[in-house]
Amino acid sequence: MSDVLAAASLPPRRRIFVRSVRDAARRRRRQAIAFCLFVAIASVAALLLLKGDDRLLAAPMLAIVVTSSVYMMVMWARDGSPPVFEAGTLCMLAITVYGTLPMVGFLMMRGEWDQFVDGRMHAYSFNAAELGMFGWRYVVYAVSFAVSYLVMRGRKAVKTTVFALPSPATQAAVAVMFIALYIFKIALRIVYDYDPEDYSYADPMSAAHSGRDMPYLMQQISHNSLSALFVVQLGVIVLLLSHWRKRWCRYALVMWLGSEVVISAIRLGSRGKVVLLLISAGVLYHRLVKRVSFRTLVVSGSLLLAAFMVAGAIRNTRSGDMRKEQAQHILTAANEFQGLFTTAYDIKKRRESGDITSIPWQVYVSDFYFPIPSQFLPFEKIDPSSWYIDAIGQTGAGVGYMFGVMSQAAVGLDWIELVLRGVALAMCLALLHRWYVRHSSYFWPTLLYLFISIWAYYTFRASTFYFVYFVVYHFLPVVVATKLLEQVLSRVGRKTAEGPSAVVRA
Repeated sequence: MSDVLAAASLPPRRRIFVRSVRDAARRRRRQAIAFCLFVAIASVAALLLLKGDDRLLAAPMLAIVVTSSVYMMVMWARDGSPPVFEAGTLCMLAITVYGTLPMVGFLMMRGEWDQFVDGRMHAYSFNAAELGMFGWRYVVYAVSFAVSYLVMRGRKAVKTTVFALPSPATQAAVAVMFIALYIFKIALRIVYDYDPEDYSYADPMSAAHSGRDMPYLMQQISHNSLSALFVVQLGVIVLLLSHWRKRWCRYALVMWLGSEVVISAIRLGSRGKVVLLLISAGVLYHRLVKRVSFRTLVVSGSLLLAAFMVAGAIRNTRSGDMRKEQAQHILTAANEFQGLFTTAYDIKKRRESGDITSIPWQVYVSDFYFPIPSQFLPFEKIDPSSWYIDAIGQTGAGVGYMFGVMSQAAVGLDWIELVLRGVALAMCLALLHRWYVRHSSYFWPTLLYLFISIWAYYTFRASTFYFVYFVVYHFLPVVVATKLLEQVLSRVGRKTAEGPSAVVRA
């Protein structure tokens, strides 16, 4: 009643505007509900068309799709535009991709392991019921995260593209660091033949020996410098998109990112950094230039994921006859998504059989001490992935497995831990988002929020709060170095400006 009286007291044009906004919000809610019902009904229909074992594998996968759809529709109904530039959204999409692709691969295997499946799976029989039940752990985590994030985040959203450009000194400092770090990267390649992004999957041993001739101090400097380069690259993308109306900025951004894609395609090495740069440019375009539609979001996201998978398949075709054949099994052969599932599943089975009985306490609390240097800890620092490799007897075999959130739950409280981790992560990202809404027009808050958002997938691929390590060791050093360089450039600029007047006074 009070809302009606308040609306009636407004001027006629204002009343019309308020009424149109409310009508648009009602239409979005109806469309969101209709879409969610459509996805749910389509998922149930698909399950009814499948047979017993296939139904067991598809059920958790479709439940994650429904959860992700509800999340996106609720956010859209609230904000009026797709939640593109949002840490919670990128985290939810990561959960969806990592949770559905392994189940799709198992579904395509038709009851028996593919010859190129992750080798650890050959130790167990293909049991659709067990695989499907393990897949429901992904659903529990996805629902816990989605519900908690939607509740904690509320209706706080950035609804404009307003952005205050940083000072000229800050922009100059970012540009200088970008150029200097790129030159340093090229120098490392020329002098020491070292470039971690040029990893050869055809000859991993040669890649492992890359940079061995560097002095230890130089190895540390190079690692930190290349980590800083990625942060500075994100800063350059922010600046170029904030100057989007300038033609040379648009051309520079397109040519730079295009060259990164071409170089990555030619090398057929690591794809991660290039994908993160493309995602960053896409979400920042939505934030700083123009809101993108759901159609654009779905199409571009699907193309990027498909390109990621195809690039891996093409890379395998150049790595020997066996890998050429493996490239034809993109979804059923061993891949990053299947590998995370396999690690957690293997830990669960080994604990049930008694092969794993003693787990160091450090594995349970690695989130809290991992950012702290080993020299400051009164106990041994244990990386969970290294512990797992040692537990299965593959230390020194040249293999590595990511120890994701599902693996953390497998050594911990299982279902309960998934709920707790999903809720805790959602609350942290939601509070971060609410903070960013209050500071969204500034450069450093935008860069920090972007940095955490694109690394959000590591909350699933590694430990829940692994991104804290990236903030402490990658982001903060860049902020400090940029601020120092900014002071130097400001002083040089003032002296330059004072020079002619000083001559005149003399």
